[in-house]
Amino acid sequence: MKDKFIKKLKRSWLAIWIAFAAAALSTIGVLAAYTSVSSVKRVVSTQKGAGMLFSSNYLTTDENDLPRTITFSSMENSPCVTVNVCNYPQTLIKHNDKDITYTLTVELVDSNGNAVTGEKTAKYSVEYNGEKKTFGSNSKIEFSLLKLMADDFNKHEFVLTFDKSQLTNSDIYMRVTATPTNQAELKPLSAKLGVIYINNNTSATWTGTFIDNATSPKDLDGFNYRLSGSGEGTVTLTWNTNYVDISPWFKNTYDLTISKDSSGIATATLKVNSAEKNQYDIQFYRTNGINSAEQWSDGNHTDITVTGTGFVSMSFTQSTATEN
Repeated sequence: MKDKFIKKLKRSWLAIWIAFAAAALSTIGVLAAYTSVSSVKRVVSTQKGAGMLFSSNYLTTDENDLPRTITFSSMENSPCVTVNVCNYPQTLIKHNDKDITYTLTVELVDSNGNAVTGEKTAKYSVEYNGEKKTFGSNSKIEFSLLKLMADDFNKHEFVLTFDKSQLTNSDIYMRVTATPTNQAELKPLSAKLGVIYINNNTSATWTGTFIDNATSPKDLDGFNYRLSGSGEGTVTLTWNTNYVDISPWFKNTYDLTISKDSSGIATATLKVNSAEKNQYDIQFYRTNGINSAEQWSDGNHTDITVTGTGFVSMSFTQSTATEN
């Protein structure tokens, strides 16, 4: 009787142990699945992280102060540039889950960054939410205590009006800076913007470069590539899928037709017209791990190379003017 009782007890403990082990393995399985999802998400993020949840159509986190010109095909009116500041990346992946308070400043400067003063400053203005401010004798305008609410995808729009003379002179710029005041992880956004007149007889130019400011591409899990320029034509974009692939969001948004050869080189074309849009920001995702030989091709981050092989390149063909 005693032996039967002990055997029965052992069987009970064995069942309990098996149930416990199964529960533990189940927990490990859940953890592995969660870790896998996190790893997948990590591929689409870059070093900028949360900073991507504070973005703009023109302003960037780049630390250079190089001027950018927005092109216009008409000289009839004073040129206006609409700058937006958003609580989401330009790819609309997600919005910031916290309110963002910030200050926006606009300075009137020359190409070297020196303040522009005098009577001519009165011809320049900035409008936000129905309030229009002119520079007057002061070379600086400020909008403070601005808040992007966390309840949805939200943006603020600022209309910058330039003097018509700048369409041909292009020697006065507005340096726009949006500085967050309540989230330390968000970086300020800025750009020095100008305007220029482009017609069918003007030579068009489009360029492409990575805008990530990391010391090495090996510090990044994904990349931000910017096409920008003036004029109308076709951009041919080429990338090496052995290293990166293009954002599905960008592919679908602009209805790209992509071809790929046997060596993994992908190609797509994009019709561009700076009178409608003069900048495209494209995300590229890694398709394999980080290569120890990766490096920027030059100081301007035109490309990423591995022993001479590039990740992304582009070329531009200007449209031929047609006669009516």
